[in-house]
Amino acid sequence: MPNFRLQIPNNHFHKHWHDQSAHKGRIVTWHNQAARKHRRRENRLVKAQRVFPRPVNGMLRPVVHCQTIRYNSKKRAGKGFTLTELKEAGVNKREARGIGISVDYRRKNRSEGGLRENVARLAAYKSNLIVFPKKMNRKKPQATDSSKAEQSKAEQVVGDVMPIVKPKPGVVPYKITKADTDKKVFFTLRVARSDAKLVGKREVRAKKAVADAAEKAKTAL
Repeated sequence: MPNFRLQIPNNHFHKHWHDQSAHKGRIVTWHNQAARKHRRRENRLVKAQRVFPRPVNGMLRPVVHCQTIRYNSKKRAGKGFTLTELKEAGVNKREARGIGISVDYRRKNRSEGGLRENVARLAAYKSNLIVFPKKMNRKKPQATDSSKAEQSKAEQVVGDVMPIVKPKPGVVPYKITKADTDKKVFFTLRVARSDAKLVGKREVRAKKAVADAAEKAKTAL
């Protein structure tokens, strides 16, 4: 007799590999993974050659704070610079995208610190910017175009333009002294916890002692 207290075996070994009228196939294969990887790499190389000498990963992005009170202490790349930041940095809003600076017409500056940070970011970008002429056969270059010597030294930026570096918290090492070894950390924590726990009772006891002392002084008189 079978043991009816145990679960009845009901294993499913018939996998639905193909789409049929009775059921839909559940097995998804990815045999072209290596080919897709190769195709993506080839497309990246073609794009890099097409946009040369512009950066591969697109335009310069501002530094913004994340949303909600949980993540607003973290910084990330935003959509574009505000019109106020472009005006402070001396960049024309109509020419910004032409020199690789993203623009966001909807974002507003809420703090002076964020405004100054992005203005300094734009200033650093402009100091290293090399502007090629729109028409290479132009006889007289424009005032905004870089010189031939600077154009010959131009290199294509691979990766994000001026990536946002997140500071890592570091620990400063120091030599352990005898005072550190003699210090009783656990005992100190227990005493501090006990003091915080008994602060109310000790205040009541102190007030009672003062009242008893005053009453004893009256009886002595």
